[in-house]
Amino acid sequence: MTQGKTIGVFSPSSAILRDRFDIGANILEQHGYKLVIHPQTYSGADTGTQLAGTTEDKIKAYADLASDQSIDFIMAATGGNRACFLLPELEKLPSHKPIMGFSDITALLAAHYKMGIKGWFGPTVQTFARMDQHHIDLTFNLLSGDHPSISFKNAETIKNGTVTAPIFAATLSNLCALIGTPHFPDLSGHILILEDIGDELNRYDRMLWQIFATIKPAGLVFGQFIDNKDTGRPYGEFLNQIIKKHSQHIDTPIISNADIGHDGRIFPIPVGQNVTLNATNRALIF
Repeated sequence: MTQGKTIGVFSPSSAILRDRFDIGANILEQHGYKLVIHPQTYSGADTGTQLAGTTEDKIKAYADLASDQSIDFIMAATGGNRACFLLPELEKLPSHKPIMGFSDITALLAAHYKMGIKGWFGPTVQTFARMDQHHIDLTFNLLSGDHPSISFKNAETIKNGTVTAPIFAATLSNLCALIGTPHFPDLSGHILILEDIGDELNRYDRMLWQIFATIKPAGLVFGQFIDNKDTGRPYGEFLNQIIKKHSQHIDTPIISNADIGHDGRIFPIPVGQNVTLNATNRALIF
């Protein structure tokens, strides 16, 4: 993907914060991308709630962008909530395009992937407003076809080894919400990247059990789990202990505390692409 491509934008999840969205749109345009911003993108932006119009509004916006031959791929305006509501109707549409986003957009990435459509677990338009220059530069390098080795210098190796396999990245809670639905793809044999924000330690413990009861990964990258909660009686284990406990039963290369997450340390992960995880050297090679 090179500069000069056209990106279609809509709001599949929550309403945008207009000032942050405008910053992100400007950054994309400054890097040579043309934006086709669907009017639905601005739904709910001035209401003070998360609601970005109805599910029907969102499906129409997606259908309009997917059928527009001038658009190369779709980018979510922001994350939030309710993208999963689109899935039953999304799969019935005659036209689809790759999508980029993360967090709540995990639902759309998973449903697309099950339909054989690859996309990117990466920034939404609004995310650019909180990204540092390193991750902005990394994002545009990857989108322009420059596929560097990503070194996770601050990560910890839990299990050594190297594996090459298709990759899938997800926000853990959103991926778990799809298990048992018709929209959940077969991710066994994939290198799995997981991250999340703002949840309870006991829920992370339960979600990791659920994920690994469902998926047999080829490799694991635990990203950033930020703003964690431990309300009520103390759970008794910290997140790193929970991760290591689950990792004991998985015989694949594993790293944790990798620099990818909701705090702006984000870049496009091309879901479904074969990549190499070198857990010993804490690197991801595209």
